[in-house]
Amino acid sequence: MDKKSTTLCQFVIRLCCFLLLGAVIAFPFLMKKNEGEAFFFVMIATHGKYLIYPFYAVVPAGYIALICLDKIMGNIRKDIVFDMKNVKLMNIIVGCCLYAAAVGLISYIIIALTYKSIETVILLAFGEAFVALVVRVLCNVFRKAIEIKEDNDLVV
Repeated sequence: MDKKSTTLCQFVIRLCCFLLLGAVIAFPFLMKKNEGEAFFFVMIATHGKYLIYPFYAVVPAGYIALICLDKIMGNIRKDIVFDMKNVKLMNIIVGCCLYAAAVGLISYIIIALTYKSIETVILLAFGEAFVALVVRVLCNVFRKAIEIKEDNDLVV
């Protein structure tokens, strides 16, 4: 079951890469949709002109985070779990999440001051910051597990 779960997770990560590419391509077209047309999304159609620049600003961080997740899952498939490589990859993911949260917060402030308030942007920024916190905690757990593993290896 472990291998199936890891394989499924890696598949979903790679699928997210393609979906993100689709979003990058589709965003400008979705902004032009009118109510009643196929693929009309209220948030994108009404606020897209405010959201397009922050979205494109965080896309590289999204891809970097997805690549790091894919590498971590690849390491897990190879039974390389408690390794400093994974900790470094998780630190990169934390940085990507914090960057996206900062872009979201700055975007919210700019949008709120110049146009009008779009609460979704600030909620996304808080969500990205929360994910960074969760990954940071996991990173610290991995680091401690690596220390314990190395101490045990020295004892034997």
